Amino acid sequence: MHQWSPHHQYQHGYHQGPPPPAGLAGTPVWFDTRPFQQVKENVWVDAAGDAVVLDRFDMAPNLPAPLEDVAALRARTSANTAQAGMGLVDLDVIGLDGMAAIRQMVKGDHPHQERGTAYLGTYTIPRVGSSVVVKVQCLEGQPTGVREASVLPGFLQQYRGGQASPEEAMAAWAQHPYAYGITGGVPRNHADDPAWDPHFPDHPLSRARRLLGSLAYSIRIDAAFKAQPAFWPRY
Repeated sequence: MHQWSPHHQYQHGYHQGPPPPAGLAGTPVWFDTRPFQQVKENVWVDAAGDAVVLDRFDMAPNLPAPLEDVAALRARTSANTAQAGMGLVDLDVIGLDGMAAIRQMVKGDHPHQERGTAYLGTYTIPRVGSSVVVKVQCLEGQPTGVREASVLPGFLQQYRGGQASPEEAMAAWAQHPYAYGITGGVPRNHADDPAWDPHFPDHPLSRARRLLGSLAYSIRIDAAFKAQPAFWPRY
């Protein structure tokens, strides 16, 4: 059983001090909005066109497992995301201003192009009867598939010494993470590994991870929201 503490993983998300300039009345989460242009009440856009969305939901969050059971949370979220036609890239339980939160990255089809991928990174901060979600959205432009096309040849050459059949190699190239046998949706592939981000700094997945990381430095959570009962899933 996974035990979370404020110092577990991603310690850059744990802060003290007054809230920075932020944005949405009635939402118990603030973050530094100065690098962004506000385009809607709860939406901000940066210079690259990447969006940050802040939402509060006054209902029990729809999470498939408690935050303390990261293995079950990952596996069930991966299956649910694939069933919804998308794909989970990664998921972690982190410390965010002293609270347990879920950090996840999801990929799916581009909403406005025939080809291309959208990357959605989120921090979900759940309590027993409500939750706050900070989401970033980064969209692939033209040309598409450059990261995958650059990484795939090396993967095929290295996988089993290049001796695997094309079918076997491609099955290993793209798989939904954290659970065996998940099908459908948009599987994670080896080019999605964060080790490739420095090689493709302008790729939307690299931008999404970078934007999530920068937000973690300034996110603050209201004390009254922190004092609410902790989330526990209802099955």
